[in-house]
Parts: sequence; structure tokens; C-alpha cells
Amino acid sequence: MAEPGKTENATPKKREEARKRGQVVRSVEINSMLNVLVCLIILRIFGEYIFNNIKSLSSYFWSNVTTFSITLDTIGSFIFFVISKLFLITLPVFLSVFIIGILSNVLQFGFLITFEPLKPSFDKINPFRGLKRLFSKRVLFELGKSIIKILVISYIFYSTMKKTFNEIFLTPLMDIETFLIFAADIVFKLGIKITIAFIVFSILDYIYQKYEYEDNLKMSKQEVKDELKQLEGDPLIKARIRNIQREMARRRMISEIPQADVVITNPNHIAIAIRYKEGEDNAPKIIAKGINLMAEKIKDVARKYGIIIMENPPLARTLVKLEIGWEIPPELFQAMAEILAFVYQAKGKFKLEENEKNVDNIGRNYYFPSPENGGN
Repeated sequence: MAEPGKTENATPKKREEARKRGQVVRSVEINSMLNVLVCLIILRIFGEYIFNNIKSLSSYFWSNVTTFSITLDTIGSFIFFVISKLFLITLPVFLSVFIIGILSNVLQFGFLITFEPLKPSFDKINPFRGLKRLFSKRVLFELGKSIIKILVISYIFYSTMKKTFNEIFLTPLMDIETFLIFAADIVFKLGIKITIAFIVFSILDYIYQKYEYEDNLKMSKQEVKDELKQLEGDPLIKARIRNIQREMARRRMISEIPQADVVITNPNHIAIAIRYKEGEDNAPKIIAKGINLMAEKIKDVARKYGIIIMENPPLARTLVKLEIGWEIPPELFQAMAEILAFVYQAKGKFKLEENEKNVDNIGRNYYFPSPENGGN
């Protein structure tokens, strides 16, 4: 039973850890039920084969018992011969039980190989824990289940044998073939009834095993919070990391501002630093942007390095929506070309007539004037 205070369902992480330790939902009754059912099916299919081979083996034994010489060498050979014959006769039954034993476990909890339950642990040999387990709810449930199984199977056996009570007294008068057919018929009837009882047991047992498994894995609210912190990290540490990342990004952005050609402002609340290098950039690129205090910082750096600051509120409001490192969209090419042309002219990097010629060509080929090519 779950400890007091453990009211939360197990998280996927705890379920995975429990599975690695071999803690899964598993009902032994399902294995027993499937084994009995498969044995009945195999006996029904291979019954004639098993019967004929047992009959042949018995005939061989009794026909040679008087001529058989018992020595140390012959007795060993005889025992090996009988065991090997019996193994081959019953091989379909043993093979089916082996296969169904594996499949029944795979069907219940999937394919799992773990050696965790085999590891030595002091808790396994602790006498106090042993006494506690001895009187645990699980042990009491298994004890009660075993008693009910014995009573039910005993009643099935008694009721079946009672109906064939008179025929049993006639078995000494039967030949071996009739006796084996009679015994197989009784065994099959018993098997069918026991299988039906095992189906009921297995359903009830699986429901209980599922309940106990979930109950044992329950967690307290604090355990869930601690696990969440382990998976996602401590919120305080994550916030600190985000602050450091933002500060590093801010410093990197500020270090790029000296490369800007122009800073476009709102004028008071927004500042966007634009750079355009012919041959390197396909279009003007945003290398820094900021709002309020960061905008003031960008303008201060721009003044320090002699970068022209231009007021263009509509353009600034549009550019601030873009990310740092993005090139401006085509619909802003003409406005940006006019600004860059003015900036280059103000810096005396190309002649006015060349500036006017480039601005006239903007609508056709989105040409951006550059000081490197003299405006051509």
C-alpha cells in the first residue's frame, strides 16, 4: 500500500525506472491459465500421436521384459532409451509450454531483460523487513488466492470424478487402449473446467496486480516537484542562464553596431542598426535593434562611432518586428535605398548626380548604392 502522503500517480520517468528494476504488472495466473489451455489444445491435436507412441513403447517393453539381461551396462542404456523416447513423445507439450511461458510475459509487459532483481541487497536478508513482508497485504492476498484456488480445483475434481465413479471401478477390466482413452477423456474434461476457473482467477488477479503496481508507484507532491526540477532544471538556475544568454547576446549585438551604415529611430523608443556590404550581403541587414533603454544605448554607440542616425517612425516600427540578422524584405528596398543613398552622400562617398541616378533605378532593380563602387 502507498505510504501516507503519496497521492500522485507515477510519472513516466518513475515508471521507466521501475521497469528497469523489473517492477512490472505481471499475473502468474495468466501464465497458468495459458499453459493449461495450450496443453489441452496440444493433447487434442497430438493426442493420437502421443497415445500410439506410448502404446508402442509399452508393447516393446513388455514383449522384451523376459529376455532383457540386467547388467550395469544394459540398465544404463535401457534408462537412456526410455527417457529419450518419452522426451520425443512429450516434446510437443513441453515445447508449447516453454513458448507460451515466454509469450505470456511478453504480452503482459513487453520484452524485458533485467538483472536488477538478482543484485544482492541487505533489504532482502533483513529479518525485520522479512517479517513485515510476511504479514503484508500482498502475502495475505496470495494466501487467500491459493486457498480459494485449492477449494475450487478440489470441487471441480470431486464433481468430475463423482460423475465417472462407477466407470473407475471398471478400469481393471479394461484393456490398455480403452483405459488410455477413458483416462484422456477424464483429463480433458477436468482441463476444460480448470481452464475456465483459471480464466476467472487470471482476470481478477491481473486487476489486483495492476492496482497494487500503481499504488506502490504513487508519489508525493514534493517528489513530483523534485523530479520536474531534475528534468527541466531548477527555475532559478534556468532564469540565471537566460539572463546570462541575454547579456551575451546584448554585448554581441552592441559590438556589431560600429559596422552599421545607419541607425533608424522612432525617434525616442526604437532604434534599428542597418548594415549593407556589397558582395557580402544580398540586401541591407539588421545587426542590432532595441526598445527604450536599449534604443538609447544603440544611439549612444552610434554617436560614438559617427554613425548617422535618421528618424523614420513608420520604417522603424516595421523593422523592429524583424529579427536580428534578417535581411529587410523586398517591399522595403526602395525606402532603404533612398536612406542609404542619403547616408553615403552625407559622408561624401559619392556624387549627388550618381545618387539621383541610383535612386531612379531603385524601382526597377532594387540597386543599393555602395561607397565601394562609387555609387555605380
